Amino acid sequence: MSLLGGTALAAVFTPNPDHSSSWSGFFGFLALAIGCAIALIGLYAAISTWRGLEPSRRRGQVLPVTLTGGCFVVVGAAVAALGVWIF
Repeated sequence: MSLLGGTALAAVFTPNPDHSSSWSGFFGFLALAIGCAIALIGLYAAISTWRGLEPSRRRGQVLPVTLTGGCFVVVGAAVAALGVWIF
């Protein structure tokens, strides 16, 4: 007898027949995760750099900080899009 009223439940993994597990799915998910990480790290670096600047230097550093953070976000989004396409 089990604790669920006498029924025995089996925990069996059944893969989806329409989307089988494969190495391409694994690498697609890996690319998605890495792309998201690149975008978030670049965004965090740009924001923390901007906040760490002295107020007198902020105006002169708007363009470099924005371009650097934007490049990280664009590259991360491209890698994530590739991962979604592969997955």
